[in-house]
Amino acid sequence: MPVESAHNQRNVVLLTGAGHFSTHFFELMFPTLAVGLAQETDIPLGEVLSWSFLGYLLFGLGALPFGFIGDRVNARVLIIGGIAGMGVFAIAAGESSNGSALTICLAGIGLFASIYHPVGMSLISRTLPRRGQGLAINGIFGNLAIALTPFLTAYLAAQVGWRGAYTVVGYAACALAVGCGFLSIHEPAKGRESAPVLQDTKNQVGRNLFIVLLAATALGGISYRGNIVVQPAYFDQHVSQLSFGVTTSLVYLFGIGGQYLGGYLADRYDLRWLYFGFHAISLPALIAMAVLTGVPLIGAATIFIFFSLGMQPIENSLLAHVTPERWRSTAYGAKFVLTFGVGSLAVYLVEWAQREHDLTVAILCLAGVVLALLGVIAIFLKMSSGRSFYNRDLIPDPSSS
Repeated sequence: MPVESAHNQRNVVLLTGAGHFSTHFFELMFPTLAVGLAQETDIPLGEVLSWSFLGYLLFGLGALPFGFIGDRVNARVLIIGGIAGMGVFAIAAGESSNGSALTICLAGIGLFASIYHPVGMSLISRTLPRRGQGLAINGIFGNLAIALTPFLTAYLAAQVGWRGAYTVVGYAACALAVGCGFLSIHEPAKGRESAPVLQDTKNQVGRNLFIVLLAATALGGISYRGNIVVQPAYFDQHVSQLSFGVTTSLVYLFGIGGQYLGGYLADRYDLRWLYFGFHAISLPALIAMAVLTGVPLIGAATIFIFFSLGMQPIENSLLAHVTPERWRSTAYGAKFVLTFGVGSLAVYLVEWAQREHDLTVAILCLAGVVLALLGVIAIFLKMSSGRSFYNRDLIPDPSSS
């Protein structure tokens, strides 16, 4: 590999890793702070969690317009701007009061957080020859954030309060954005990748598979968001051996192994069956979470997170197979509108379960969502019968780097 190419790929990994880490850190801060905030203000937990709805909604809805922009504007600039924007609104959150003011700050964080996924995923798919490995490494950055956020956020809140936690992290994000500005990246020209028939926008099969895959990602988004929101409080109620922050961090730390395995397998086997298999293995573990407590609950949650997050490099690789390269950012934007936008409805599912029943009901509802997701993937398998989906079929054109 030429030195220039290796240097460029390294910078892509660093930039997208910084963007992914920052995005998920801010995403998970509030569910962790909400437990203490509810206790401090004597406001019901469900109501406190609902303050995050607009932010999570914009996190999803913003992905499509930013994906459209990402197909026309330098990805490096957009990613750095997203990190800086999250930092500024986090600093503002540190100065806000409860309720509406905090809701607006969380909405600003969500809007700037929506930049990363469509733009970052597209940049990786267009610049890294081993797409599965690249997406897995990027996923590890995100999982590190998800694993560390509950612990670090709980620690910061204990030291400086919830407002101070947002202030510290906000300034750190702004400093990270400045540091990323020193990473030089050459982006390949769009539309230069070798493309199989399913990437042809005139191909009806490709369009139909894209629609079905989007339906699967919407259901996956509800499961993802629901578990992100519910688990800190659920562990607080059902695990006595460790604090809820440490438990949540420990569980998500194992998701790193799932991301690595998913990326490794994605570069070697048919993506469709991997996608189905990872979700199928996660479902029994999610159901078990509803009936277990203590250490067994931690074990079941670890298995669920390992496979439910491990499928992400597989899912993102599948999307590249059914979209033309020149529309890649827009396609990822559409996906993340559904993953994070529709997924934000899970906030109200958790609030309803907490108000009318308990969080165990929320876990069971999320298990029903995963079961429906498996049904949609089965439809995808049926529609694509006789075809194969391998990452080796999608190789970035070296002449475009």
